[in-house]
Amino acid sequence: MSQPDSTSQHEGLRKIWFGISTAVITIVLFVAIVLVKPAMPDRIILLTGPEGSTYHHLGTQYAENLRRRGLNVEVTITAGALDNLRRLAPGENAVAFAPSTTDHWVDSGIDFSQLVALGSVGVEPLWLFFRSGIDIVRIPDLAGRNVATGGAGTVSDSLARTLIANNNLDDVEFQSFAGQPLDLLVEDIATGTVDAVFITGEARSPIAEALLDANGVSFLSFDRAEAYATLIPGVTELVVPEGIIDLVRNVPPQDAHLLSAASCLVAHKDLNHAVVPMILVAAETVERTQSVFSKTLTFPSSEHLPLPLAPAARRYFNQGETGLSKFLPYKITRYLNHLGYLVLPLLTGVVILLRIIPAGLRIWWGIRLKRLLLQLEAVEKENAAGTERSKLLADLDRIDRASATMSVPRSAVHDYINFRQFLHDMRERVET
Repeated sequence: MSQPDSTSQHEGLRKIWFGISTAVITIVLFVAIVLVKPAMPDRIILLTGPEGSTYHHLGTQYAENLRRRGLNVEVTITAGALDNLRRLAPGENAVAFAPSTTDHWVDSGIDFSQLVALGSVGVEPLWLFFRSGIDIVRIPDLAGRNVATGGAGTVSDSLARTLIANNNLDDVEFQSFAGQPLDLLVEDIATGTVDAVFITGEARSPIAEALLDANGVSFLSFDRAEAYATLIPGVTELVVPEGIIDLVRNVPPQDAHLLSAASCLVAHKDLNHAVVPMILVAAETVERTQSVFSKTLTFPSSEHLPLPLAPAARRYFNQGETGLSKFLPYKITRYLNHLGYLVLPLLTGVVILLRIIPAGLRIWWGIRLKRLLLQLEAVEKENAAGTERSKLLADLDRIDRASATMSVPRSAVHDYINFRQFLHDMRERVET
């Protein structure tokens, strides 16, 4: 008996289904790879501080390191640490520099519960430079003086005002040097426009170097640094060994005591966790090359933090940098991550779905064939019982028409042929 035409019909449907499956998979791949962006960002925003500040100086070095590893960084100049914290927004891949003394700004209106720390990345020494020749030995000697700071929202301004307040000085006149060229700031001190200036930053930061090299400018060793560090949250004492800044000129001429906040990296808790290890590696690299205190202090660190440590940062401090990003450029790991976490699972789901539908159709075909077999079995029983021939032939014609229009899966051709043969044999028995 020749194979019924219904198998050719099924073969045509199978080819159509194959074309549909191919088109669906192609569309899914196109959407997942081309239109849907990988979860790992291709760029981050680095909120630093005023141009020429320590934060901005560090930020440019971090950006260069991260760009070499394949992550684009937009360095944003801001008004300072407080402005940085205000700019951190949910859903934005932004990282900001902030000090360990952020609790000084609890009344600023910032929702600190939404922020996390990535780690402390360096010391942030507070320097007090003053015009040589005037009698400034301790903080109380600033009474009645004209003092410059980095301006509202900066660490230097916050700590300077805290020190002044702790010494009950109410006649100090403050002014801001934000945005002022370094040479003009040095000139203001030398000419007496300002008597003293508070700055924060490493000894090799541009502003500290300019003031340390300036003629007629001295800096103060805080004689009660340990007491200030105990009284002011987030502040520690930092001892600057004799000659560590410049051995030839012996700067400082004896061990100096500074106050220091810790420079920290802060982000909104929604920051993508994949970029955190890269940022901390960049911080470690930059710290090794630019800090005169790196021999005694290790950064980045999970200590001296003003906010809870981000989970991704905690993993980094416990395990170090792990995964493919340790060996491959970020752009490659970004797309491998996208492939592993989105494209492959999505493609697998589509393939399973495309296989389930034909399987479901085969099951449905089997149910239909079983129903026809039951009807054929009923005809056989009626024939044995002597039912009228015309009725039996009418039933067989109805079963024949129903089975002839069925689309037969290739795997079920044998069962279908057996059914048709059984139908043919049944008809012969009824007719004879």
